[in-house]
Amino acid sequence: MAVKTSRKIDVSNLLTKLRKTMKESSIIEPTEWLLAFLYAAGGKTPSRIHVQKALFIASRYLSKLRESLEFNAYRMGPWSEEANDALENSLLSGLITESKKGLTLTDLGLAKAKAAWGRLSAKDRRILTDVANFVNSMTEDELLLYVYTVYGYSEKSDVIQKLLRKRRELAASILRKGLISTDLAAKIAGEPLPRFIKYLRKRGIKPFTAEVSDIEKAEKL
Repeated sequence: MAVKTSRKIDVSNLLTKLRKTMKESSIIEPTEWLLAFLYAAGGKTPSRIHVQKALFIASRYLSKLRESLEFNAYRMGPWSEEANDALENSLLSGLITESKKGLTLTDLGLAKAKAAWGRLSAKDRRILTDVANFVNSMTEDELLLYVYTVYGYSEKSDVIQKLLRKRRELAASILRKGLISTDLAAKIAGEPLPRFIKYLRKRGIKPFTAEVSDIEKAEKL
């Protein structure tokens, strides 16, 4: 009778797979998302508004972030108490400093941000980096108007009303930076695409031409 031999278990390989599984399923806390965003942004961002709007936009693409932060309508657009608490705690803990130039990671914060960054997937990192670059390229007014017109999430407020009074200028400014398409800029400006293009021509802003498909697309927005 043949004798059954026990299969040798590769303990090292098993532990490696286990650590990988634990890393992929680990929960990212609000503070870690905040630090990871700042890491993606090169260690700094212009304001608290940029933090809130960046995490909100990123949450539209990252399900794990949506599970960690809840955003509600506010007079300045979508706002997360969890994100705000994470920011306040990070300031008190010395992970971040705040000045007129904005929010900056400290050396201690950078080390923790790097660790949080390492827990994200390559896809999550790419999305967070794209959002960071996009958001940090805008002023507070441009960012608030962009989020309001594209996503909503705002109560009627004096802040939004003031922005709407200069929405055409702000839309043209965002377009000039190459951050959005002409048809989206027209939507943000609240004008038909042909009229907005005429305005761009007068301001000498390029590109000021639009293809038929651009006009048709804008009419559906």
